[in-house]
Amino acid sequence: MTKIIEINNLTKKYKAFKAVDNISLVIEEGEIFGFIGPNGAGKSTTIKMLLNFIFPTSGEAKILGMDCVKQSIEIKKLVGYVSSDVRYYHEMTSLDIFKYTAEFHGVKNSKAVIQHYLDYFEIEPNKKISDLSLGNKKKVAIVSALLQNPKLLILDEPTNGLDPMIQHRLFEVLEEKSREGVTIFLSSHDLHEIQTHCDRAAFIKNGQIISIEAINKGKEIEKKVILSAKNINQESLEEIGATQVKQNDENWQFIYKEAVNPLLQLLSQYDVADIEIKPLDLEDKFLSMYE
Repeated sequence: MTKIIEINNLTKKYKAFKAVDNISLVIEEGEIFGFIGPNGAGKSTTIKMLLNFIFPTSGEAKILGMDCVKQSIEIKKLVGYVSSDVRYYHEMTSLDIFKYTAEFHGVKNSKAVIQHYLDYFEIEPNKKISDLSLGNKKKVAIVSALLQNPKLLILDEPTNGLDPMIQHRLFEVLEEKSREGVTIFLSSHDLHEIQTHCDRAAFIKNGQIISIEAINKGKEIEKKVILSAKNINQESLEEIGATQVKQNDENWQFIYKEAVNPLLQLLSQYDVADIEIKPLDLEDKFLSMYE
């Protein structure tokens, strides 16, 4: 597979504070890659370095094999970007922006393409940007990014402000683009959309990537086990693969990704009053990493 994004030991410091701390990451062609973390974790700072809006303190990042600092102009021709905070000239209309974008990027048959997106995302073409709601401004930014026919889409909280129907339509387009080989880097707080649509995701906390997980669009192999039992030996649980074990009196909770039979055989030795075994969804995983 072709490497679309390569990040090596990337760091951004503001005096003594490390907004991004020595992160490394590889994202391959056609992936829908999630970037997850709480506010202030370093998500937007990482994106700004990828797009050369700010310079890294150390380390390097490449997009399509090109250095994000030295070859930023060439990179920007091939990357569509949706900011979490959409800003355009207030007096321009949506149609003005789309026509400008299409002309700038040399979009073929631009009139028909623009009309398709106007209809699909229910955008009023002649309304001024100053008169649009947050959700409608976000739709303009999304269409502007899609119009470019980019090799890479970088989306920072793209669904913020969108109604559920438009969110659904957006991900239909993103899934289609992914099948065509477009790579999508999706920074989001919405764990459900990451779980449903992403192939992999990186969890970032305090500027550091703490885990990179295969999401496989909701097909989870890990399980969350909750049980009530007396006198269980924690070491025995951990020996067969239990992790993140928590105990409160006779109540136990842990993560388990091995075969179920050894777990059931072990628990058969104890007086188990109640047990629940369920797939570990992304929210469970997120909370287990950040609590």
